[in-house]
Amino acid sequence: MFRDYPLYDIDGIRITFDKGWGLIRASNTQPALVLRFEANDEASLQEIKEFVEGKLNTVIREFD
Repeated sequence: MFRDYPLYDIDGIRITFDKGWGLIRASNTQPALVLRFEANDEASLQEIKEFVEGKLNTVIREFD
């Protein structure tokens, strides 16, 4: 899913992009996935969020 990007698998999966990163991890307090994002600017933040959430939604739909 994210194999074309540098990945770090400490405390979830952190995907590194040119202008920021996205993190997917299990919640410590509830049965849920937690998503975190950071970017150099608002436009890059939106791009990263949409990309990661889109990929994740594709996987989730496969299990429905």
